[in-house]
Amino acid sequence: MIKEDLQELLNYLKALVFDIKTNAVIPQKFAADEDFLELDKSLKSIRNATVELSAGNLSYEIQGKGFVIGSLKNLQASLRNITWKTKAIATGDFSQSVHFLGDFSDAFNSMTQKLASSILEMKEAQEHFEMVFHTIPDATLITSMDEGNLIAYNKAFLEISQYTEAEIRDEKINMFNLYISRDQRGLLLEKLRKDGFSQNMEVAFQNKDKEKIIGLISSKIIKIEGEDHILSVIRDITPLKKIEKKLQESEERHRLLADNAADVIWTMDLEGKFTYVSPSVQKLRGYSVDEVLQQSQEELLCPGSLIYMQQGLENAIRSVQNNQPFNVFRGELEQPCKDGSTVWTETTVSGIYNENSEFIGMLGVSRDISERKNMEEEIRKLSVTDKLTQIYNRLKLDETLEEQWNDANKTEIPFSLMIVDIDHFKFVNDTFGHQAGDIVLVELANILEMNVGSVDVVGRWGGEEFLIILPKTDRGSALLLAEKLRMLINEKIFTKVGKITASFGVADYNKDSSPDTIVFRADSALYKAKENGRNRVEYL
Repeated sequence: MIKEDLQELLNYLKALVFDIKTNAVIPQKFAADEDFLELDKSLKSIRNATVELSAGNLSYEIQGKGFVIGSLKNLQASLRNITWKTKAIATGDFSQSVHFLGDFSDAFNSMTQKLASSILEMKEAQEHFEMVFHTIPDATLITSMDEGNLIAYNKAFLEISQYTEAEIRDEKINMFNLYISRDQRGLLLEKLRKDGFSQNMEVAFQNKDKEKIIGLISSKIIKIEGEDHILSVIRDITPLKKIEKKLQESEERHRLLADNAADVIWTMDLEGKFTYVSPSVQKLRGYSVDEVLQQSQEELLCPGSLIYMQQGLENAIRSVQNNQPFNVFRGELEQPCKDGSTVWTETTVSGIYNENSEFIGMLGVSRDISERKNMEEEIRKLSVTDKLTQIYNRLKLDETLEEQWNDANKTEIPFSLMIVDIDHFKFVNDTFGHQAGDIVLVELANILEMNVGSVDVVGRWGGEEFLIILPKTDRGSALLLAEKLRMLINEKIFTKVGKITASFGVADYNKDSSPDTIVFRADSALYKAKENGRNRVEYL
């Protein structure tokens, strides 16, 4: 009989523990046993609390006492705390951290730091874009695709249109109502819809005072929140067009203006030989007029620009031979100087016709744009450079990683990458201050940059993490380099903080579906290095 009672008790307990929908009744033999009833109540409390927690109900009031019930209450409190901190992070408060759930705490805190770093990178990228956008010397604007409503514009656009920001906003001025000819607007939209871009299309605009402006507009379709928009750059060539008109009116006026112009003005036949060059060429290139008149095409232009000019000559010859209008040539050409340097010029070439509308040659105007090219290069460098360490930033790393992945997909030539993370960097900042931490980041960046190959790309990935992209490098070579860099960091005495270490995660191209998968493997390898004691290199 005892055996049967025990079996009935065992069946009841199994139902209570294993069956989520149990309606088991307490065996009659134990229904009046106070100790058993207390145990039964605790088991049911544990059971109910577990069900509610698994369903995400953190407001459920857990009843009972004892070690297990107490642990469930602690777990519930911890989950409530994490929920509160996660909501705080969602509002932009990245000061939150967790220190009471072991490995989960490390993962949560790492996620918080990386999220904060990513948002900072996005803000910096936006600041770089705005800086580049507003420092472009030509009128630059972004408009909606069909209506032409102005989304963004720079100061140069306000200057050329003579509208104020308030007028543009209140009167809803759009780009398309500035065109003098609707046909030109239609041609631009047709070209954009066909090719996605349009370069150096000559159009006539009118400003606020209805004055005619001749411009070269280059446009490209861009996506903003999934919708097509137009990014346009307009170069005002009104003064140049006036000069061209005056020069074509008479040869005498041509010579008078050309000889006194700051720009280099020249005429050329269809064989590519100069028939006239203004004296300003000596200031531009260092050669005298007589020397330039004797130069061959190879001496007039640098190789990359020479091909561009030869194509233009071929198009001009074809047009003249077929009695077609001469297509105006516009472009940026690099020319060699007498002192061995080079100079960039903006060159416009048009046809010269006599009173009988017969083609008699080409008229060119070359303007020194070295200062503008230098500024553009400086702006480009700023947009891809990390402000603190002066190595590449996340934007450049993403761009390079995409290029390497595309090349590897086509050629199957290997490449590798490594993520470097400073160990216990929070301790450095907390102990020595953030200025000392910044110095550590700069000194470590110098170690990385000075000890990789000339084609390798080193950049700051975010926070205390760095990414190194290694073109044409297999896994073995990447691991050797990573170990070398690890030892150099380990041996370095860093300013104000002394010794620090770093962990490395290495991955190589393995027919990955996207660049993100390679980064994920390198990041996982880095996490493995951290788990295995830090100051080490791991590969996945």
